[in-house]
Amino acid sequence: HTAGGAAAGLTDRETAVLQAVARGLSNDEIAKELWITQQTVKFHLTNTYRKLGARNRTEATRLAYQRGLIENPLFDEE
Repeated sequence: HTAGGAAAGLTDRETAVLQAVARGLSNDEIAKELWITQQTVKFHLTNTYRKLGARNRTEATRLAYQRGLIENPLFDEE
């Protein structure tokens, strides 16, 4: 969990869903990974989009990286 998510008003769960989206997971895959329903994934995403001012998954991910809310999985090794 990163402090950045909380600073943006995101809950731990919303941050976790956003990180999964950033890794390229589908709603179904996120639901299975986090042990929640697809409807709950959509609920968290809707809240996340609203809080970030994003229109879709791609924009939410980009904004989250820019604001340091989530770590970039492509550069975790560094």
